[in-house]
Amino acid sequence: MAPVQRKNKKYDMKFKLSVVKYAEENSGEAAARHFSVDPKRVREWLKNKTELQRLSEEDSKRARLRGGGRKKASEELELKMREWVIGKRLRHERVSRKMIRAKAKEMFATVSDSSDERFSASAGWLNRFLRRNNFTCRRRTTIAQKDAKEFTEKLVKFVHFSSRMIERMKIPQRDIIVMDETAVWFDMVGSTTVETRGTRSVPLKTTGHEKSHLTVVLAAKADGTKLKPYVVFKGGIREVKAMQNISGVVIASSKNGWMNDDLTADWLQKVVGKFNFGPRLLVWDSYRCHISQATKRELKKGYKITTAVIPGGCTKYIQAPDVVWNQPFKASLRESYDSWMASDVDKTYTAGGNLRAPARRLLAAWVLKAWEELDTEMVKNSFKVCGLTVAADGDEDHLIHCFKDGEPCAAGREMLAQARQGEEEEEKEAEQQEEDEEEEFNNELVVEDDDEEEEEEGEESDEGD
Repeated sequence: MAPVQRKNKKYDMKFKLSVVKYAEENSGEAAARHFSVDPKRVREWLKNKTELQRLSEEDSKRARLRGGGRKKASEELELKMREWVIGKRLRHERVSRKMIRAKAKEMFATVSDSSDERFSASAGWLNRFLRRNNFTCRRRTTIAQKDAKEFTEKLVKFVHFSSRMIERMKIPQRDIIVMDETAVWFDMVGSTTVETRGTRSVPLKTTGHEKSHLTVVLAAKADGTKLKPYVVFKGGIREVKAMQNISGVVIASSKNGWMNDDLTADWLQKVVGKFNFGPRLLVWDSYRCHISQATKRELKKGYKITTAVIPGGCTKYIQAPDVVWNQPFKASLRESYDSWMASDVDKTYTAGGNLRAPARRLLAAWVLKAWEELDTEMVKNSFKVCGLTVAADGDEDHLIHCFKDGEPCAAGREMLAQARQGEEEEEKEAEQQEEDEEEEFNNELVVEDDDEEEEEEGEESDEGD
């Protein structure tokens, strides 16, 4: 017969004080029988009644007195390991459970206050170490490859370059274009729902197409003009051809549902167009089909477009769609999806009775609706928020969101002001040098004129003699 496994019970402060009260009114033995606890524990709780009452006021769910529980293998090890973990994370380096255990065994050999020569950095020790130091395992939220300082320098250079380009080429707001691709999922179910309080399992029904996506290309001008959305589906060439009659949106397809060189050229031709009297600026990220040789060749075919490529890792700070457009755009899409799920209109089912994903034509209609509903003034303002149309003299730099106080790249505002000032001083020096050269040249002409006059006077006097 297998031995009965003993399971330790945990009692919170509220329970312990109830036992203490019962023991004081009756007896310790009576309290042990009544609450089914060990008499030894009752005596211990009676002895520590004052401390239990004090801790209960702080946290009634607390289970142990201070100093209770298993002792640390080494205070020195605890401190060193805590500093090691924090140091790694400050450098944005990954720290795994396995790495902590390996490092702990390595460090344990160097500590001077070890209480356990057989320390093995067990899984139990690891859990206690994490809990004591308020560490937990988290999923990655963003890839932090570079620190804020390096991002700030890149952002400042990009904003300064763009504003200089716009000023020197005299590009009007109607010819400054920003574009970006964003993925849209066939199932756009939200993460929350109304449910009965206390329900443990909260399932959300979908059509089973959470991984199926389409790509939507959004583009707008600095004057608030919104260009036609460009929608890319995966495969389904025949169906896509049948959808070409939908007005207000351009429908395309690719093997994987993502943009590529051919579709980028198609977008330039059908959405941007070549007809324009003056120069234009196109701002987009460093996605491979934006900077490919094929796209560069296409841009040389009469578009009169200069491109400004947002540096890698900086789009979340300075790209208008990421910073301003996408959130309300996708909120509108989810609203359309929720309305569709709640009704019986435009739905089809499989032979087994399962709900099919929304039809592509319906998805295209939702995209167009969401884009048309996006506030024009908000679109226009997003160009200033991202530093593209702020005044070149720096008077509107406070509007650039990523450089505002409290933001990771707030130092960029001062750096941008210094860059503008440095450029202004260089221009003044260049102007002064040009004026000096012109004055020197004019002085030389005057000297030459004087010499010629003297020669002419000499010749006249010779003739008189």
